[in-house]
Amino acid sequence: MPLMLALCACSVKEDRSVCPCELFIRPVEPLKTEGNVLVSVIQDGTVVKQGMLTREDFESGNYSVIVPRKKSTITVFTGITDMNTVGGRLLSIRYSHQCDEVYSCSEEAALADDEYECIVLPHKNFALLKLIVLGMPEGGEVKVRGTVQGYDLVSLDPSGGSFDCEPREGVGSWSLRLPRQTDESLLLEVSSGGVPVYEVPLGNLIAASGYSFADADLSDMTITVDLTRKDALIAIAGWELSESYVVEF
Repeated sequence: MPLMLALCACSVKEDRSVCPCELFIRPVEPLKTEGNVLVSVIQDGTVVKQGMLTREDFESGNYSVIVPRKKSTITVFTGITDMNTVGGRLLSIRYSHQCDEVYSCSEEAALADDEYECIVLPHKNFALLKLIVLGMPEGGEVKVRGTVQGYDLVSLDPSGGSFDCEPREGVGSWSLRLPRQTDESLLLEVSSGGVPVYEVPLGNLIAASGYSFADADLSDMTITVDLTRKDALIAIAGWELSESYVVEF
């Protein structure tokens, strides 16, 4: 009898490794911007599940997806509007539009159990640029050009392309949102009657001020460009006023 009891107590456990995992994803705190939320689950460098949901649905904490039980990377982009498009693994800024108020983050997850909760904290992935131009020609217009057109949904790195934005508001003073930059190629073009008359190297000016596009959360900035003096005053949000920089171009 003891032998029979011992045999009955030994059983083959169910192999749960072939079962999927229910992945719950929620933010650690309320989101800082409006717009939709794009969630991607990446396994072996491929997006296996992706969903666009409202801010309210994401903040509810009830969002979940069923995915293979496998080591994964979860990326989250918040603040998405119709100024951005999603194609493959790229989040792209539409031509002539500014960057969305994008916050993003990436988390690693083993997904070894039936359920897994991923709590995320998105970081500010855009810089609000307030642009003031002195000495504008009569009927002058401004355009900001760059070589970053969006973000890679897998790596979160800036993706290359043509950023070509004409601020639509303001006379002598404009605001627009920039994506994270990878070099100093950002340019301000001032034109009159459709003909370019000034080209200001914004990227070089920003770099000379000590601003870093490598920060986890990007700071906002104000740049006052004086076309008559050919210099610019650069002030970074959160820095002391005495830390503003005048740079010639």
